[in-house]
Amino acid sequence: MVAESIRSTLDRVVEWGEPVVNRIDAINAFPYDPQTPLHLQQDGWQVIHHGVMIPNLPDPVRFFDIISVMGTSTSIPAFSVPSLVRTTRRDSVWLLVGSAASRDNFGVLSKQDDCEFSADGATLSYGKKLEIRQNGDEIAIEAAVPGLTASLVLRPTPVISHFAHIPGLYDHWSRLCRYEGTFDTDAGERLACSGLCTWEYARGRDNVPLPILLFTYQIVNISDTVQVLFVELRGPLDLVMQRSIYIRELGVDGTVLLRRTVTHEVTETLAPHRTPDGVEMVLPRRFTWAGHDENGVEIVAIDGTCNDDFAYGMAAGFAGSYRYEGRYRGAEVTGCGYIEWIDRR
Repeated sequence: MVAESIRSTLDRVVEWGEPVVNRIDAINAFPYDPQTPLHLQQDGWQVIHHGVMIPNLPDPVRFFDIISVMGTSTSIPAFSVPSLVRTTRRDSVWLLVGSAASRDNFGVLSKQDDCEFSADGATLSYGKKLEIRQNGDEIAIEAAVPGLTASLVLRPTPVISHFAHIPGLYDHWSRLCRYEGTFDTDAGERLACSGLCTWEYARGRDNVPLPILLFTYQIVNISDTVQVLFVELRGPLDLVMQRSIYIRELGVDGTVLLRRTVTHEVTETLAPHRTPDGVEMVLPRRFTWAGHDENGVEIVAIDGTCNDDFAYGMAAGFAGSYRYEGRYRGAEVTGCGYIEWIDRR
């Protein structure tokens, strides 16, 4: 009973203290600001992340993601795997070009030997695996890894969602994009697709401790115009450090942010998946998450079942897809969502 009371008190302290540290409430109300940081390693910012995530693709692809992390943190358990550093922490580049058709292609590259990055970050070339070119209002992507090649054009919108803004320590944001392009599998299948996706960026210090032990990030495209994001971070004692839902819509300035009215539960797990550094990681099979407004009215509720197509390379964990059904503002919704999962507890 005493332990439960202490745990309940700590939960309340973190719940109310997290928004004070992570100052995202106000900035999520505004559209994209061209002054939003988007640079490579410089000064004390030595961990840089670029990402593209696309949910709800047809079989056999199901999801597509690009996860690039330049530099390696020393003291964030969910994002640090020292044994995978090939050269030096600051020279290491972790890269995943993942999908259900290209699950085993995580690689650790050398920034100096394997990559070519323009000084302004507009062109990012990862050898023969991936090239990202930012040109005005478009982002062109050419990817070729075992299992899949992809040729895409992203058109970022003014809609931006801020996951983290801890001044001087960590920033992480996501822009809602329209995309179109093709996916070609090694089996000879071609998918021509278009819809909503994300363009993401984060910057952080490589020596600041953040005790993140569990991390999940999920994306569902509710419709052709609405995308919903779910984020949860847990720390020591399984304390919820952040649990948020972000709702964004084409043509609508700002992101609707739900924080204290969000629930999440894993109801069934898969057999443990082994990571390259030998960790037996438990991944979810079935789960639910939901968010309500301040009056208790349900906004979104998702019941997901993973497809068990996880690809390693989301920092120290995995990325994959899941089938879902649920409700959004009272209407029934179904589809194929995107999920990232790291559990280093």
